[in-house]
Amino acid sequence: MVLNTVLAVLVMASCGTNKGSVLLVNQAKEPIVRVLVMVCGQTLELKDIQPSKSARGSYTVKSDGHYDIRVEFQSGKKLQKEMGYVTNGFDFQHKFVVTDNDIEMRNSKATLQ
Repeated sequence: MVLNTVLAVLVMASCGTNKGSVLLVNQAKEPIVRVLVMVCGQTLELKDIQPSKSARGSYTVKSDGHYDIRVEFQSGKKLQKEMGYVTNGFDFQHKFVVTDNDIEMRNSKATLQ
């Protein structure tokens, strides 16, 4: 009986539309011209993020996957990093911080929907 209940919950969770959100914070010394965030077969584009400022984007969680984040600074310098994980059946909120030399995942939250 418990197995049937667990299976029913998993089936219902996978039938809904799950959402993901990204908060990207620029802690670098120079402006970011463009950020591409690739996740679940979608590409989010965030533009013109000044130092100490942030930008948000959202996507639909359609499948399991990870983030591929590409940052281009005003100087032409570029950073790229793959990290994190999302899976169908949950809503996700992730915070990424860009410094002069790295992209870091600082906070993450997954909620079963």
